[in-house]
Amino acid sequence: MGEIIQAPAATLSFCSFRIGDRLCGIDVLHVREISTQVQSTPVPQAPPMIRGLVNLRSRIHLVADLRPIFDLPSIECTPNSRLIIFKDRLAEGLGVLVDRVGDIVRASAEQIENTPAEADEPSPVADVVSNVCKLENELMLIIDPVKLIAFIEAAIRPSTLRTND
Repeated sequence: MGEIIQAPAATLSFCSFRIGDRLCGIDVLHVREISTQVQSTPVPQAPPMIRGLVNLRSRIHLVADLRPIFDLPSIECTPNSRLIIFKDRLAEGLGVLVDRVGDIVRASAEQIENTPAEADEPSPVADVVSNVCKLENELMLIIDPVKLIAFIEAAIRPSTLRTND
């Protein structure tokens, strides 16, 4: 009767995806859906990160390409390309284009480590990655969606706030 029962360690779930060879993940709590509809209508004078607009079930979504963040060139969409749509409470009408989607990865808190607060050289990847998850065969970069959205907004802002000189 005096036996102590330990509660299971907290488990987090991530929607995993690939950008080039890198494995990344976003907490599933921030993902509304994953779509195969990746063909978008280009937006004139948009920064390279913005692929365009897509209409999903009568809703318009801005499509951001994650490849430039990882210093990779944009490529044509393939049959494996997917669009990850964020929940409206996080970013209404925003989706990110990824090279391919993987499984839902469940990880314990012990598998997750914070990334260093300061890097030797600033990089867009460091600006959007919050943690690293140690999996059996590789590391998964955990994307912080709030930081990612701020990065996308900063990329858009200079092109939309031009003044006439």
